[in-house]
Amino acid sequence: MSDKQKSIIAMLISSFGFSLMAVFVKLTGDIPIMQKVVIRTYIMMVTIYIMMKHYKVSLGHIKHFKLLTLRSFLGTIGIILNFYAVDHLLLSDAGILFRISNFLLLFFSWIFLKEGINRKQFLTICAAFLGVLFIIKPQFNIAIIPYVVALLGASFAAGAYTVVRKLSGKEAPLVIVFFFSAFTSVVLTPFVVMNFKPMTGSQVLFAILAGISASIGQVGVTYSYKHAPAKEVSIYNYFGVIFSALLGFLFFGALPDGYSLIGYVIIFASGYYMYHMNTRLVND
Repeated sequence: MSDKQKSIIAMLISSFGFSLMAVFVKLTGDIPIMQKVVIRTYIMMVTIYIMMKHYKVSLGHIKHFKLLTLRSFLGTIGIILNFYAVDHLLLSDAGILFRISNFLLLFFSWIFLKEGINRKQFLTICAAFLGVLFIIKPQFNIAIIPYVVALLGASFAAGAYTVVRKLSGKEAPLVIVFFFSAFTSVVLTPFVVMNFKPMTGSQVLFAILAGISASIGQVGVTYSYKHAPAKEVSIYNYFGVIFSALLGFLFFGALPDGYSLIGYVIIFASGYYMYHMNTRLVND
């Protein structure tokens, strides 16, 4: 199996994992966002540690603390904002807006990693943001806040994955994920302790399942960007929107409106065109 095939499979697994995570986050109900995030990261930290032991991956050879810390800081802000968006938007809306991070990743990789971006790619990014406008349906009232938060979350996620690209080949993927989950747990735990809200048994179960699903998603995307450049595999992350729409209807009976569907089509088309263009560039 080629590196690109491995990357595609990892991205599909990641997309499904993150879609499941969003379902369980929503099912967890009305508890503080920080509390949801910390439970997720503790579960992820334990899961990744067990995997590290199994694959004999050591933390003793970490050499890039600054990059790992930057990745973790950006990722922590991104996941807090993403959880807020999941709680306040349709799963499919939150999912597609979060995947704007794929376009932003290309932009950030161009700026910070010098991976290259041409005029057509830049115009495609602009087209994707036109799709965002159909989803958000701009209005100057409080209803726009969750959409703005979702876009900010996508921006921080794109920054985090840009750093992951920089770390490719320098740190083991499991180390990157473990460092991120440990960082988030340490930083946010004091806030959770001060504002802890008691949970029911079902809330605890859903929070644990969210953590396990997030572990699958995080490892998948980290391995994916390890084996291939973002511009070659990011298109497969859009399957997460399909997963989110199906799971959102199955669990919550929620369907997007007509304007959102137009936005989805524009963003999907932009993503596909970007992928097709990048594939041609790679093969030429």
